[in-house]
Amino acid sequence: MTDSGGQQDYAYIDDDASLVAFCRELGKTSYCAIDTEFIRESTYYPELALIQIASEELLACIDPLAITDLGPLAELLVKDSLLKVFHSSSQDLEILYQKFGEVPVPVFDTQLAAAVLGYSHQISYADLVQQVTGVQLEKKHTRANWMRRPLSRDELDYAMDDVRYLLAVYQDLDGRLESTGRHGWIARDLQAMSDSDNYRVDLDQLWTRLRGVQKLKGENLQIASDLCRWREQQAQRQNRPRRWIMKDDVIIEIARQKAADFQSLRRIPELSDKTAKRHGDALLGIVAQAARLDASQWPQHDKIKNLNSQQMALGDCLMALCRMISEQNSIALASLATRKDIDNLILNQKSSRLAQGWRFAMAGEQLLEFIHGQSVIGVQDLAIKLEPK
Repeated sequence: MTDSGGQQDYAYIDDDASLVAFCRELGKTSYCAIDTEFIRESTYYPELALIQIASEELLACIDPLAITDLGPLAELLVKDSLLKVFHSSSQDLEILYQKFGEVPVPVFDTQLAAAVLGYSHQISYADLVQQVTGVQLEKKHTRANWMRRPLSRDELDYAMDDVRYLLAVYQDLDGRLESTGRHGWIARDLQAMSDSDNYRVDLDQLWTRLRGVQKLKGENLQIASDLCRWREQQAQRQNRPRRWIMKDDVIIEIARQKAADFQSLRRIPELSDKTAKRHGDALLGIVAQAARLDASQWPQHDKIKNLNSQQMALGDCLMALCRMISEQNSIALASLATRKDIDNLILNQKSSRLAQGWRFAMAGEQLLEFIHGQSVIGVQDLAIKLEPK
């Protein structure tokens, strides 16, 4: 069917039988585009509100609030013969993993593909659609309440546009990856996107994301780590945002002061009396427990390695080479590498993005050859180039 605007119309699937029939047909295809709408402002776990799917023949908006058995869809999400296409996939994959317990596989991310094909750094879906198809998408429902029912036709049309044009974008980018020989550059990155470890919470590392944690060390850092773990577990249990349980600066203050009694807790700014009364015993217990641990068990910040003057000069050379490589490949320098990536590469740290995935294929291997003296910098027509030694 087509709607009044001449576009392919879509099915609104809100019962189990319709979902079974749709999935049966979708399973016959080789690839599809997927997007989700969700709400997470007042919950710990995102609330999945809509799933939009498009193939060359099918277009549907699935209502997970109305359907009692999403099993047929869950099976398709991990079907090896069905490629799932997303744009900036991390949030969609996280939500689908939390909903179904498995990460979709195999996947294709158009934002990643665009990065190695010369589009601007972390290009938005709307900008990519406009540049590939010429279609200018509307943005009038960006703040819609997707959990509300019924949703208006305009809201549903807006949601469906997130997959309606994604297939055309995929087809264009896939063709260009093929013609430029860059499919292999992103294969490992795409495979890593379906690693469930990316979407599990590591309770032992939560403290590393705590604002202001750099000021703490030793026993104080242990307290902060244990408070982060406690907050996360409370947020999960109550299904509330972690900031609603306790703000970062409150955790920092409790850890810094090593609060030992209720009076100390009540003197901490922004810690409400309600929270102190309700959780005071637990918070004080966390502080006391840290003091009983052996110092060897306390968390430690990563040691900061500073580059010496020679390494800094080498970094300047590598930055210039990255600029050259980005221009040769018509890719934004910001997409290829930052100075931090280069510094990490010099320090022989695997955390450098230049040692991984498509960045290694495009630039990292050449930079390492230069670092190890296997190539030198030459100049031709006022432009630098790498030459074999």
